[in-house]
Amino acid sequence: MPVAGLMVCQNVGAESTTGPDRIVKEARETIEATKEYTDQQKTAFQRKAQEELAALQQQIAVLRGKVEDASASTRAELQKSLNELEKKKDGVRKQLDELRHTTDRKWQEVQDGMNGALHELQQSYQKLLSRIP
Repeated sequence: MPVAGLMVCQNVGAESTTGPDRIVKEARETIEATKEYTDQQKTAFQRKAQEELAALQQQIAVLRGKVEDASASTRAELQKSLNELEKKKDGVRKQLDELRHTTDRKWQEVQDGMNGALHELQQSYQKLLSRIP
């Protein structure tokens, strides 16, 4: 009987050794899967933001032509608004560059800021567009 009791103790010890190893392995796999998912989300968001910025740049170029065709009395005011719009666009471009170089931990914060900046840029564009005759 003492031999059987010893075997049971040996098996319990073996399971407890492999148990933590298995848990650590699963935790590492989960962390890797989460990191991969985050990287995919980050890449997809960067691509979408870049596309939106490129579309807005084209729209701003069209506005620039319309501002140049406006009457002299409104051109100065519209040009000032267009310059402000360009500054906002440059700020969005800078945030997009920051997003490319941000850590996974901080990227959600940068993403939220980027979304807000793109939204503000789009609103500014619409506001200027509505003022052009």
